[in-house]
Amino acid sequence: MNELLGKSIRIATFFLSACLLVWAFVPEWRIYSAGVMLGVAASVVNAIMLRRRVDLLGTVYRDNPNPPRRVSLGLAGRLATVLLASMLAYRKPEFFHLPSVLFACFFMPIVNLVLAYASSKRDT
Repeated sequence: MNELLGKSIRIATFFLSACLLVWAFVPEWRIYSAGVMLGVAASVVNAIMLRRRVDLLGTVYRDNPNPPRRVSLGLAGRLATVLLASMLAYRKPEFFHLPSVLFACFFMPIVNLVLAYASSKRDT
């Protein structure tokens, strides 16, 4: 899973670089490019938070013979990240395009899905 996350973050970095070039050289698309960059950044933060949480859950259940009954996956923190990005776009519509931010928040799950599928096909 660390390899998958590393590849996904690398792809996100290249995508953010491309968005930055669009932001710099195409002034008409600046608002859309900035929105996509904000959404992808929130998506990367969410992926890192989820990975950290999965590691923590694995440690709790591996090291403890009687694990706690309720251990959450930290959904509230990831939702708060998306809410923060969308509220920033809502408050500053002259800088960020809100639909672009919301669509880009799904970047990492889609990239992870495609990479996992490609890895599965390669292994079989």
